[in-house]
Amino acid sequence: MVIYGINPVAEALRAGYPILKIYVEENFRDRERILPLAKKLGVKVVKASKKKLAEISKTQKHQGIVALVSPVEPVDYGELVVKTIEENGYLLFLDRIEDPHNLGAIFRSADAFKVSGIVLPKDRSATITETVVKASTGAVFYVPFAVVNSFSTALREFKEAGGWLFGLEAGGKSLSKVSFPFPLGLVAGSEGRGLSRSTLKLLDQLVEIEMGGHVNSLNVSNAVAISLYSLFKERYILNPQKLD
Repeated sequence: MVIYGINPVAEALRAGYPILKIYVEENFRDRERILPLAKKLGVKVVKASKKKLAEISKTQKHQGIVALVSPVEPVDYGELVVKTIEENGYLLFLDRIEDPHNLGAIFRSADAFKVSGIVLPKDRSATITETVVKASTGAVFYVPFAVVNSFSTALREFKEAGGWLFGLEAGGKSLSKVSFPFPLGLVAGSEGRGLSRSTLKLLDQLVEIEMGGHVNSLNVSNAVAISLYSLFKERYILNPQKLD
């Protein structure tokens, strides 16, 4: 897989992710100290023209650096469930998110707000591509994710393991008035269509974000970010347990 841009490449290195080779422009300004770290880790760095970088990355927005990395691999769903239950944390279930930019932004929020992991359905969902890595600014290298054959079955298994399921949907209880139980699975629906009927049947509670403007909805990645902050605040900021 090809990734490009200063932040994604820097985070891949910091996370210890397998990088096969890095290409940089002749006059690359290494503000993030990427090249010394690459040298320390034994990653080969090759100088290339701006045109060559655009050919490799298939974009002009490479910021003078492109890297070849091993594909980002999902983890076992069962491991994510156990991890979430043991941490008394929260798992993010994404019900048919198809826009890679939204998925990347959600990974970024998930990393910022200490999500235990992300669950994606195998079908009708964006996958981890170069676009997702770029949009996440490298957060995909830190947030574990699982891909499941049956989204409904995955939700049931989480409940059976002792977790609660709250869905993000218009018409639910106001987010500011909800007291979240943990371990929790937060379920967000697709762009435009929201949560599927089969998903709605499995939820313990619906929650919505109060708004005071003229637009009646938020982009799904923005809505997820706001909701995750609420979870983070209740679980870690208002809770005496310290962040680890």
